[in-house]
Amino acid sequence: MRAGVALSIALLIGVGAAGRAEAAPATDVVTVAAVDGHGQPINGYRVSPPDGEVSDCTKPSPSAVSDNIYFCYPYAAYAHSCWPAPPGALLCVTSPWDRQLHRVTYAGALPPVRPLATPQPFALVLDDGTQCRIRYGGAWGARSDGYAAAYGCPADVSVLGKTGANPPPVIDRSSAAWTVQVGPTASVTADYPPPQTRTVRTAWVAGNANAA
Repeated sequence: MRAGVALSIALLIGVGAAGRAEAAPATDVVTVAAVDGHGQPINGYRVSPPDGEVSDCTKPSPSAVSDNIYFCYPYAAYAHSCWPAPPGALLCVTSPWDRQLHRVTYAGALPPVRPLATPQPFALVLDDGTQCRIRYGGAWGARSDGYAAAYGCPADVSVLGKTGANPPPVIDRSSAAWTVQVGPTASVTADYPPPQTRTVRTAWVAGNANAA
């Protein structure tokens, strides 16, 4: 009897240890400070062509965790996380993996802006190494089951978000290891299987050098 009890306890301990071992590690949130207070690239970032032009830079970047990082229109400029680079320009992050910025010109004034309460990372790496970049505006992929592309990834894979009124967040942050829903978006009429849940290994947000 005692041997049986001991074996049962050992099995329970083993199951608990295995569960802990399989738990996904916490998502690593990286704050990118790519431009200094004088509008110069820093931390290995560099400006790459082509330059662009924007017409409205009066809103905070959805990916910002510091003040005075801007989102600019039009969407085609891909100016979602931009730091002032006076006179008359901003530097916008393109990719955290190759540390690229692109320059956009802007003739207007830049008002003070504060970050949103819950910043949306501009880039993600999933648990299988897939790299995904946030999508803004334009005709991105939608699905017949009410999902649409929120982040673009290689090979017709997207991080998905629900459409409609009051959709849930694209990123589930209810645990230390964030999760997202992933699936194809090539056809609006295809009968795709339900999205797969993937863990976010790394997420990138935009900050300032003195706050990063």
